[in-house]
Amino acid sequence: GLRKAAEPLAAIITKLLQKFKMTISGIVVCSTCGHKIKLRHQIGLFYPVKVNIPCNGCGKILKGEVSKNGDKAFLFPNENVTMDFDGADQTISISTELPILKKETNVNKPALTPFLALSHKVFSFDELGAYTTNLNEFKSIYDEKLDQLITSYELFENRNWHYFLEHLKNNFDKDIDIIETFEHSSIMLVALNEIIFRLLKTNFYVVEFDDKIFQNLYKKNITKTEELKKLRVEIEKYIDLEDEFIKGVKLLENFLRNVHSFLPIFLLSHKNDFEKQFGEDLDITTFDFNELKHFFIEQFEYLSRISSLYFGLMNMSENGNYDNFGSITDCSNLANYCSKDNGIKKEIIKKSPLLNSYFLNTLNSQIRNGIGHLKTKYDPKTQIIRYYPYKTPDKKDNYKEIYLIDFAFLVYQQSLKIHNSLRVIT
Repeated sequence: GLRKAAEPLAAIITKLLQKFKMTISGIVVCSTCGHKIKLRHQIGLFYPVKVNIPCNGCGKILKGEVSKNGDKAFLFPNENVTMDFDGADQTISISTELPILKKETNVNKPALTPFLALSHKVFSFDELGAYTTNLNEFKSIYDEKLDQLITSYELFENRNWHYFLEHLKNNFDKDIDIIETFEHSSIMLVALNEIIFRLLKTNFYVVEFDDKIFQNLYKKNITKTEELKKLRVEIEKYIDLEDEFIKGVKLLENFLRNVHSFLPIFLLSHKNDFEKQFGEDLDITTFDFNELKHFFIEQFEYLSRISSLYFGLMNMSENGNYDNFGSITDCSNLANYCSKDNGIKKEIIKKSPLLNSYFLNTLNSQIRNGIGHLKTKYDPKTQIIRYYPYKTPDKKDNYKEIYLIDFAFLVYQQSLKIHNSLRVIT
């Protein structure tokens, strides 16, 4: 209800062309092998932003930062940056807010800017327009409120209810009540989150994921007070819901601290297909694999634990009892589900149409096992992650692959589900 009204298409196109018509170029010389890399940066809104560039000469990942500072737009502390464009060995287009169409823009003489290449090949002007509208509003809130929002997270994580609520009163809503309990403070935090997270989700995602799961897990059970109390007692034999809520807040804090890097991934969500894979055509330059790996593992573990609560609530709404798994014969009761390892939990989730369509691939235990317990190989030139998910001797050399941009899309979706989980827990 807080989203801006859609602008006429012609006005959107004009603004987009004005916003994305400019690029900045520079040369980064690899300090290891002397490879000269021409960078073409699509000007955006958010600066500075970190970038990761693979060197085709030696394979090293060049880590740097992009600013909007003309001739000094590229800062690579461990490399040499020049404006000598003669004899470049490699051309890479980079963007802090858009994915890169690699075949059209990572060539020596690209005909199109990264934005124009995307608008011709991948995204419609309607999709780019909706993204840009959200991005502009997000920036205004981000610039004004992000520091205060992060401070509120820190105060909440330390259970400083008085200072947390006073901070909210001074910076967000002067009319809030000062009731120094976890229950009241958690409700206030959930409301606070909507200020910024509503701009990081499409309307389609809100309706088809957030609202649908909330309707089934919460609204159908809201009057079952005694059953909900019993469910909490049962769940807290295995996980502490208050502790899990705070862990979820910490994960969201980490996501927001790195939100610049996720902006190109947010554009992908405007296709409204959360199982779509983009890696054949698109790259990202705002992440490297190791950063995303830690995001995925921590968020996977949290969502896997919270799925126990989701199953209990779903069983109540569909079968009248949190222990009743209905046609799912793999579990005799909720305690049985809570005791299973994450790989088995995912197989059980697949048998629930509601939960399977909600979590999709965000709880992929094969990716989790491959990158967390077994082995993974990442090629920065192709941005392909090869993971080995099997432990048995006859399968240990079998592998699967996922592109970095598709892996980042999973991590982004995990973060949205963590955001919604706080609403479910309260």
